[in-house]
Amino acid sequence: MSSYEWQFTILFQYWPIFLRGALTTLEITFAATALGLLIGLPVGVLRQARSRWVRLPVSVYVESIRATPALVQIVWIYYCFPILFGLQMSAEVTMIVALGIHTGAYVAEIVRAGINAVDRGQFAAAKSIGMSSLLALRRIILPQAGQKMIPPFINEFANIMKLSTLGSTIAVYELLQESNNLIATIYRPLEIYTFLALVFFLITYPWILLSQRFEARLQRRA
Repeated sequence: MSSYEWQFTILFQYWPIFLRGALTTLEITFAATALGLLIGLPVGVLRQARSRWVRLPVSVYVESIRATPALVQIVWIYYCFPILFGLQMSAEVTMIVALGIHTGAYVAEIVRAGINAVDRGQFAAAKSIGMSSLLALRRIILPQAGQKMIPPFINEFANIMKLSTLGSTIAVYELLQESNNLIATIYRPLEIYTFLALVFFLITYPWILLSQRFEARLQRRA
């Protein structure tokens, strides 16, 4: 049996460090989510366009983002943007932009799936009373699809929160990076990583639970 002596009490004196990391994590999460919605909502709608020339570029964006790891996207933006575009962003802004672009592709798929889940006959009914495709989409299809999108949107938000730990690779002082710095100071990796896992569970699981409840409510209404 291991003789390791756990010393969680030592972590209490470093609570400002964990708080600072948690605030940075939440800041990145909320900002990246907002950017992802701004990108993903119109892209998801455009993926339903009849014109191939409209669908093609947005489909390339969605599939290329979904086919590459988020870490590669973060590192590419951080190191390649200054070279290619002369745009040097801070590490935290890079994380927001990279995760926003990453999330936008998944939000677009959620929107596309939500629209496809609505009975296609409702498009025909809307057109039969003189509505344009855009008006039918705005007034009839999206309000119904939006209800179905809520659970996956919440899940995606929780996923962004976990992906924010990738910021440690470019020295963003979120929870993981702050924890790594603290380990280098007090040499208690087991306690710190265990506590870190607990913190992420506490800030992530409520969103997952909320998503499950929304989904269960929608199933009862169906």
